[in-house]
Amino acid sequence: MYAPHKTDYQVKMLMKNHPDGPPDRRETRHQCWMLNIKQLQARGYSKRWDINTLGKKEVCRLVDDWRTQGLSNRTIANRLVHIRWLARKVNLIGRIPTNRQLGIGLRKNAPGFGTNKAVKADPALLALLPEREQIITLLRILFGLRTEESLKFQYAVATQKPGFIQLKGSWCKGGRPREIEIINDQQRDLLERVTNHQQQNGDKSMIPSHRTYKSYYARYYKLRRKYGIKGHEYRHQWAQERFLEASGGILAPHAGGPRYADLTPEEKARWDKAAKVVNWELGHGMGRDDITATYIGSRKSD
Repeated sequence: MYAPHKTDYQVKMLMKNHPDGPPDRRETRHQCWMLNIKQLQARGYSKRWDINTLGKKEVCRLVDDWRTQGLSNRTIANRLVHIRWLARKVNLIGRIPTNRQLGIGLRKNAPGFGTNKAVKADPALLALLPEREQIITLLRILFGLRTEESLKFQYAVATQKPGFIQLKGSWCKGGRPREIEIINDQQRDLLERVTNHQQQNGDKSMIPSHRTYKSYYARYYKLRRKYGIKGHEYRHQWAQERFLEASGGILAPHAGGPRYADLTPEEKARWDKAAKVVNWELGHGMGRDDITATYIGSRKSD
């Protein structure tokens, strides 16, 4: 029988003090850690154990259990993301083995890695949304923003640098600020629409001034699902369109583009430059080409 554990409280307080990410991600993180605690207790860990002693031994035991349960490498890797989140908060990240050390397969070897997930937006569906939700969705479509970034988007802050939008770290996943180049009239028209809406409604961001981020995120998510508005698929579509523009006309692999090996040296240089632009503007950070490849396709695509 599972009994209340000291770490239940510790995890809840950590999450309360560090409300990183949108509500659904926080809920998944909490559920994952409650399951971790339950599994460790079943392994014989007493109520005296706490998260400040988290280390390689505990992680390896959890991973062994997950493998015994038949979980896929991808599911295990996702659970390890939540373990590393907590480890960073208690300054223990150095104790956590890498996925490679744990024998977790690379992302590029996961089922579905080479699948094109991009979806073009349907104007008829967008028209069903109220004005505010249309603008939020268009920020996702035309700039490749995550939902949280679109909700927290502040025109007065984001448009201080001519020719770019600048995203604050507090809006972005991982706290990584970034900027995205404004490259077409659709984007400029949308930004005009954003500032008009925020000024007329007295809102600093796309979140209504009388609502919290959490409550409004839930409302937007519900409306999006109700009207068949896609999620991350628009971000995949944006990445492929941005790659086409940044490369000077080379289609991304997922969009039907040529094999990297078949390109001329000059085209490879353009390909490499465009991939870096997309990686940066998606906000993936340095050295995360494997993530960006899920959006545009890999250099090694057949």
